[in-house]
Amino acid sequence: MKREWAEELGSKCDIDSETLEHVIEELSESCYGDAKTARKVVEELTLKCSFKKGELTKFIREVSQNCPMDAKKLHNEIVKAEGKREQAFQAIYRAGRTRF
Repeated sequence: MKREWAEELGSKCDIDSETLEHVIEELSESCYGDAKTARKVVEELTLKCSFKKGELTKFIREVSQNCPMDAKKLHNEIVKAEGKREQAFQAIYRAGRTRF
């Protein structure tokens, strides 16, 4: 299932499926998220924000360095970015903040 999803998305956004599989795994582990939420995050970044391989791997590296964070909150913040790359990167910091 993961392979099929990665191949399908890869054909839409011109990123190899191995990179997409790695990104999903890393995101799922870093954010206490499930694969479904991680997929939504990656789809939003690649399809709406037009992230390419370099930007996507940089994003995931930033997420890993700023964890723990909630994957669902991260996804919501990326959706709020409305396709704007810089705002998508800022979503990492907004999602990582703990509110008391």
